[in-house]
Amino acid sequence: MNKRQIQKKKTRELILQMAKAEFVKKGFLNTTTSEIAEKAGIAHGTLFLHFKNKDSLIVEILDRELEEISSIIQNLISRAIDLEQLLLQYLDLLQEEEELFVVLARELPFYNEELRRKILFRDSIIRSHFHKAIELGIKEKRYRDVDVTSAVMFLFGTINYYLSLKPIFLKEGSVIKKFKPSIVKTFKQLLISD
Repeated sequence: MNKRQIQKKKTRELILQMAKAEFVKKGFLNTTTSEIAEKAGIAHGTLFLHFKNKDSLIVEILDRELEEISSIIQNLISRAIDLEQLLLQYLDLLQEEEELFVVLARELPFYNEELRRKILFRDSIIRSHFHKAIELGIKEKRYRDVDVTSAVMFLFGTINYYLSLKPIFLKEGSVIKKFKPSIVKTFKQLLISD
């Protein structure tokens, strides 16, 4: 890699870091590309040499976050980890980047259709891991014979509910941390018969 390519890569990474910080602070909808460029110390036009538009920036940031989560979850499933441990690990991962996912949960309904579709597609990859884990548990008779799609929708709907309404539930701290025991307990009760 030559000097110019290295500098271009550094600039791209800087843009992504500054964009993520601004998105977390102000939300995706309220952050402008000119603000991101200013925070990154680059010309506004330079940002568009790296990213077609603000939506492509959002998608790349989410791709990175969700790819990491997906990889970890896939690894856990391959080690035959049980669903409770899988869910706890997933919630821990969400908690690490909670502020980003709070903004996403709160603003997603207001994004344009194409951006929403791209984000939901990426989210569906994570959901599919849980779908497979539940199906396997049902097949092995460890879980009730439930509608798997509904169970996964319940789980992710619950998580999204807490994330999107975080300011109502607490003034500071992690909403995931606060409700993690309740989420895990309720989900286990849904799947495991006594």
